[in-house]
Amino acid sequence: MKPSLQMIAERAGVSTATVSRALNDRAGVNPETREHILQIAREMGYTPSMAARGLATSRTHNIGFITYKYHPQPITSYHVEIAQGIDDEAQQRGYHVITRFVDNAMMLDGQRLALITEQRIDGLILVGPALSPAFIIELYNSGVPLVLVDNMLQETKIDAIVCDNADGTYQITQHLIQAHGLRRLAFFSGPAHWFSSRERRSGYERALHEIGEAPRLVFMDETTVSTGYTAMLSALEQYPDLQGVVAVNDATALGAIRACKEQGRRVPQDIAVVGFDNVAWGPLHEPPLTTVGMFKHEIGVQAARRLIDVIERGATSTYQLRLGVELIIRESCGCPPSEHDPLGAP
Repeated sequence: MKPSLQMIAERAGVSTATVSRALNDRAGVNPETREHILQIAREMGYTPSMAARGLATSRTHNIGFITYKYHPQPITSYHVEIAQGIDDEAQQRGYHVITRFVDNAMMLDGQRLALITEQRIDGLILVGPALSPAFIIELYNSGVPLVLVDNMLQETKIDAIVCDNADGTYQITQHLIQAHGLRRLAFFSGPAHWFSSRERRSGYERALHEIGEAPRLVFMDETTVSTGYTAMLSALEQYPDLQGVVAVNDATALGAIRACKEQGRRVPQDIAVVGFDNVAWGPLHEPPLTTVGMFKHEIGVQAARRLIDVIERGATSTYQLRLGVELIIRESCGCPPSEHDPLGAP
């Protein structure tokens, strides 16, 4: 039987509210107290100890790849390239990769994941900002080594591989301002608590602050073509003088462009639209999408490398790596057609 928050709180000598904050990666908990609570949760079996016992005696030479399951699932080159990087490094090190998608219901009880309960894996790579902090911490407490990709908890230190979200969005916003003279720019953000949304919004806000413009924020509950479409309709109504959109990712940028076309607004002549991620269809879209490129394959390689190192040698400290990004100029920002390879590289 899974222990209650009250049982953990009584043993730790703290309130249930403090335990809840620690297990959900919320602020307001002393670092030593947080670690003490997590240790007690492990000892009391708050998450399954079965996997940890298995790891202590043998290895499966499997690692798990877990990401969020949208409905319908929009598999893009973002997922594929990260997965390829993970798989390439895993194969080189003699490991196999098992992929699982989780939805909101599955994240309510991480200990029920078969990968954990059946001891199928030696470690986990968790990809994307939609995976909840409580779910991540529950898996972390299982004792199975794990690495986050494109996500980082605010309070709990866990190994993570991310890109420079803030600088990338700052660069692309600056490009709209400096190269095209645009000032009235909106940012289409994913949920405010998502790691990548927070960081990318901060880069946009920094660029707007430098020219004395107030941010124009439109929040979405997901970052898909559909939510980008809806966000664009809302922005056109809320900001009739809008000159450009900085989208949190390429999928929402595509949705924004689709909405503009249906509303008779030309891209980029009337409204510039830019994205983030550099997914494969970006250069094939009409107009070709200006975006920020992540080194997704390398992110996957680094995540697998760190995880396997921890599996085989253990960890002495938290490892968090931030990779650079590149600005990829195409036509959706207002720049002229390029002679570069139409399949992607600038």
